Amino acid sequence: MHYLPLQIIISLFVLIVSLRLIKRYKNNQLKTSEFFSWLFIWLAVLVVFWLPESTSYLAAVLGVGRGADLAVYLAVILLFYLIFRLYLKIDNQQKQITKIIRHLAIKEEEDNQD
Repeated sequence: MHYLPLQIIISLFVLIVSLRLIKRYKNNQLKTSEFFSWLFIWLAVLVVFWLPESTSYLAAVLGVGRGADLAVYLAVILLFYLIFRLYLKIDNQQKQITKIIRHLAIKEEEDNQD
């Protein structure tokens, strides 16, 4: 099998990422849903690299032409979802920063009046 070196590299990478996920989860840096979502994604990557025909089977079940097409469609959907989540987090942080700045400006103005 000519994919073997790449499969080993990807497997080691997924193992390292999984161990980091477990560490972050144990340190309460990830919610349970986030932990299992990311773990599922990385395990799916591992399955696709070791059993590439699985994407062809799933593509046929879902009515997509090829397994590679299905993998690309799913990757694009996942990326758009993650971009959307990042947008929401950044927007929330901007609102929090604005609130803090307003609070500090009011407090500074009150201190200057004294």
